Amino acid sequence: MHIRTHTASLSIALAALISLSAAPLTGCEDLPGTRTQQATVIGGASGAVLGAVLAKENRLLGALIGGLLGAGGGYLIGANTDWFGKDDDETRNEVQKAVDRAERNPATPEQARRARTADINNDGFVTLDEVVAMERAGFSDDEMIQRLEATNQIFDLNQSQEDVLRDNGVSGRVITRMKQINRQERDRLLSGTSNDVISRDSDD
Repeated sequence: MHIRTHTASLSIALAALISLSAAPLTGCEDLPGTRTQQATVIGGASGAVLGAVLAKENRLLGALIGGLLGAGGGYLIGANTDWFGKDDDETRNEVQKAVDRAERNPATPEQARRARTADINNDGFVTLDEVVAMERAGFSDDEMIQRLEATNQIFDLNQSQEDVLRDNGVSGRVITRMKQINRQERDRLLSGTSNDVISRDSDD
């Protein structure tokens, strides 16, 4: 039932995206697939509609800044542990920049091939478009997993985010492995909201 709820919400968002398809979308020429498929990782006015769905139950954002970061926040799926426990305003600004880049200038397959890790723009975060770019660059599952692990980030995906990745060709094996990377640290950071819980222990 939980999956059906998210899938229904995603379908509503995609329907809204189709209705807005007359609006110009930046970056379309860099991404293969139909305009509807591209819209799952491309920003603009229509991207905000999808982002509103994806932001729901985004625990990573909740732990980083104590709440959701607007409609586009659902693009964020990974972050360096260095961001946790920082001043909320500072973190919010950096997360906002990462989300804005994902919406307005989604990563391309060419950029993915040049990058060393899944953090293609090296900003300390991984967003949905960066994972999709690796898939479209033709990387194998093992190559994608290696690049995700090389970021040394923690990852957290809700069902809608997983659906977007699968709809864009990312395998279940990659998605499952992503959720296991630094899992102990992820669970520790996402389990609480107070600074003494999310700050890194001196013995780590």
